Amino acid sequence: MDNNENKNQETELEEVKTEEAVETAEKAVDNADEVEEAQIEKEPVLSFEYDVKNEEEERAFLAFQKKFVYAHNWKITAAFGVVAVLFIVSIVRNPSGYLNWVLAFICLAIIVLTWYNTRRIRKYLMQALKPLEDDKYVFTLYDDSFKIETLPTEEEKQEEDFTPVPPRIVGFEDISLNVLENDEMFIIILKKETIYVLAKRVMNEQQQETLRKTFSELLDSDYEMIDNK
Repeated sequence: MDNNENKNQETELEEVKTEEAVETAEKAVDNADEVEEAQIEKEPVLSFEYDVKNEEEERAFLAFQKKFVYAHNWKITAAFGVVAVLFIVSIVRNPSGYLNWVLAFICLAIIVLTWYNTRRIRKYLMQALKPLEDDKYVFTLYDDSFKIETLPTEEEKQEEDFTPVPPRIVGFEDISLNVLENDEMFIIILKKETIYVLAKRVMNEQQQETLRKTFSELLDSDYEMIDNK
């Protein structure tokens, strides 16, 4: 009986030690996360509050399309344009060839639809973003990352089911990142899917220069100056 009791006590002690070790490890991880967050919060390079007008969103998305979508559209236009010309030549030689007319029309329709869909997507996106025009955000730049926070309104805070939007933190080396700059804004493009617009009207000259220097040095060829056209 004594041996069994001793074994049970040893087993219980081992279980307690194991639980304590797990708790200690979890606390260490939590503390490390807190220290890391505190470190990030302590040393911002710059921070400012901003908003985005619907017209600015549209111009930014148009710049994105010119950079990443138009090249594909022009390839489609060139390919189907050449094929359409061949069918048109065949039509000139043999106007009674019904199939040539149909195929030429299909090629031209594909070209038109390609450019129409590009414009339609931009139009629908702007309609969807219109209700967010009055939202406020905070952009914070660090040495190796940046953070974008959505500021809730007082009305939203008072709602029973209010849940704050978690901030988006982006490391310069952790994600596919492109930045376009023109005379009125910085356009931040993540993975060619998500676009953030930082209008220069909300920044002073020093903040603009800091952003320009940081993006150009850290992103190299993924940072580009563009015109407003």
